[in-house]
Amino acid sequence: MSLLLGSAKILIMRSVGIVLLVVIFLKCLLLYKTSKALSLTELRRRARSSDTKHTQALYKLLAFQSSLKIFILVIGTASGAVLLLLLANISGWLVVTFILATSWLLLDDRFIVRPGSWLWKVAGAIAPIELPVVDFLQPALVRITSSIGQPKIHSGVYEKEDLLELFDRQKSQIDNRLSETELKAARGALTFGDKIVSSVMTPRKAVEWVSQDNPIGPKLMDDLHTTGYTRFPVVAANSKLVNPETVGILYLRDLLKNLEKQGVVGDIMKRDAHFINESDGLVQALDGFLKSGQHLLIVVNNFEEVVGVLTLEDVLSQVLGEKISDEFDSYDDRHSVAGHTGK
Repeated sequence: MSLLLGSAKILIMRSVGIVLLVVIFLKCLLLYKTSKALSLTELRRRARSSDTKHTQALYKLLAFQSSLKIFILVIGTASGAVLLLLLANISGWLVVTFILATSWLLLDDRFIVRPGSWLWKVAGAIAPIELPVVDFLQPALVRITSSIGQPKIHSGVYEKEDLLELFDRQKSQIDNRLSETELKAARGALTFGDKIVSSVMTPRKAVEWVSQDNPIGPKLMDDLHTTGYTRFPVVAANSKLVNPETVGILYLRDLLKNLEKQGVVGDIMKRDAHFINESDGLVQALDGFLKSGQHLLIVVNNFEEVVGVLTLEDVLSQVLGEKISDEFDSYDDRHSVAGHTGK
């Protein structure tokens, strides 16, 4: 009788041990698969924007990253090894089944823990239990991690073209949260240095030139206002349009302030024309704008011939990836700025 009781106790203890080991092993497996569901960046974003306790609890635990992986690996491997030994004493088929099932769960990417699913909630319930344990073992886990070295994940980007291709793929990504404007700006910033002045300037034939002897009045105001620009290059009287002699810049606001006065453009223009070579890069052009304090540069070639004009808006448009309007130019007027609603 006592022998039967002893055998029964051993059987019960073995069964309880197997159950506990299965629970521990499955817990490690669940946390491992949960860590693969989302990147830590996305998990942090969801934890901050969501009020679900499961996501917030998982982020606190998964933020340990390498330390947590070492913890899961050690506990999972140890529990799995002991479980295999116990199962081997019962049946070889159980060992084979356990190995096949574990391999399938680990290797098959179709078995994932989807955010919001019941497995996600189970993992979220386990996280607060594991958190103090991992936190307590953190010093030792960090030493282990540093001793074996952390694997460096390659970004897959080798040169600028790879990054540009990544931006293109981002547009069609289902969960993309980058606007088209942001992607254009990122692409423009990368390609900005590759462009030269001649590729973005306004050609000489398309420029609205103003002669310095043009009379000030409503007609000139109407003609210039319809162009949509706020500043215009001024050429000397009787200057040839083939190679105009630029003597200054006319600002539309100055013309507006002097409409009632008698005179010519030469009386109100700014005599501060600045120049840039058509072969210069846009980085050099931006440097020219900053140093001259101007928003319009006259473009010349190597023979000192005027070939067009370049505005600050032309350059910045290449960075932002979209046309910048030139219709508002009253940033020195507090009243105008307060009433400006353009975006």
